[in-house]
Amino acid sequence: MTGMHGLFGLILSLAAFGPTAPVPSMAVATPEPATASPQQARDPWPGRPNPPLYRSNPRGYTVGLAVDFGTERFLMAGGAIVMDVATVDTTVVADLRGLEASVRINGTPVTPGLKIEGDAASGQQRVTLTLPKGKSTAAISTRTTWPAIAFDIAVDEAAASRVTWPREWPESVRPYLAASEIIQSNDEIFKAFIEKTTNGRLRRTPIYVAAKELVRSTILQFGNVEGGSLYQEGDGRIVGFQLQGAVAATSALQATPADMVCTCVAVLRAAGIPARPVIGIHSGDGDSKDSKRPKGRRTFCCWAEFHLPGAGWVPFDPFEMRGQGLRQADITRPWRWFGTIDSMNRRVGIAYDFAPFNHGRVLGYPAGWVYRLESSDPIIGFGLPITSIQMIGRGTVRP
Repeated sequence: MTGMHGLFGLILSLAAFGPTAPVPSMAVATPEPATASPQQARDPWPGRPNPPLYRSNPRGYTVGLAVDFGTERFLMAGGAIVMDVATVDTTVVADLRGLEASVRINGTPVTPGLKIEGDAASGQQRVTLTLPKGKSTAAISTRTTWPAIAFDIAVDEAAASRVTWPREWPESVRPYLAASEIIQSNDEIFKAFIEKTTNGRLRRTPIYVAAKELVRSTILQFGNVEGGSLYQEGDGRIVGFQLQGAVAATSALQATPADMVCTCVAVLRAAGIPARPVIGIHSGDGDSKDSKRPKGRRTFCCWAEFHLPGAGWVPFDPFEMRGQGLRQADITRPWRWFGTIDSMNRRVGIAYDFAPFNHGRVLGYPAGWVYRLESSDPIIGFGLPITSIQMIGRGTVRP
């Protein structure tokens, strides 16, 4: 295995990508010129945001997913596991040149076919792990890991509140304006909700303030929210995220944190603000006492981001925001778990959707990957695959 110093050297070498470029063609100058903090000036990694968005306190990890189909009846007709892995973001940098993958058939290691596609600087890359054909009695176990760095995030609220709407969004963020399978932002219910919430003044409100109010109003619509999003086997093994999708969640008697993320993202997209879900791995430590995340153990989690013109992606966690006195919160003041998150470096984003739905089949519940069948033979007799998160903390990272 490559030494960890070498792995983070790989990430550091990506700094040639440079910091996020300012968005062109703005209606008015967006963030006012600001001098980077000394810590920000020392940030050599790609995806570094521009003021009024700042990141700091980088921590290193090895992260990934292991998938165990766990059945002796699975038909290995020649298929592949497909993941769209987050590589460059405000909150995380990953280097898939350090990716390691393994496959076991009935417990015996086999050589997998591995393909990594796309430009790391674009923000994500597709990883395809091709499985060799085998007997119908084969049980399959896969493991994929890669090095990553996570950062704390801070927002200058006063400066962010002066950022105006762009005349047009850059091509790189336009995909996050579109409706998707579980984020049906083109549904009329969201259009009506936005009109009611903003009293028709959406585009006359600075974009950061508008996003803040829309997220608050969306969260306040949820009455009963479960304490977690994961569907698990009786022994606690993870199968995937339980979610109904944005539209169904608006009328559900009970929702999950993942449903809240989908709905907030749908509302922001419907308002014309690029937004996306993020699924990731939480380390189980470093959060403040008011965090609802499990203490002392690693777990899958999800949150959301929206794009602030000229600055970068702003994270927020609807589940953590709930119960923080949102109804009376002063919109001009910082809110817990929105923008400024001083424990963001304790979670690592691994994907910008719950699964790459358009590139294969979700077997059971979405968990960051899909199965792509390479033959016309049907998949028979599979049980619910078990997805295990992989995370090793490497401590503080220095340039």
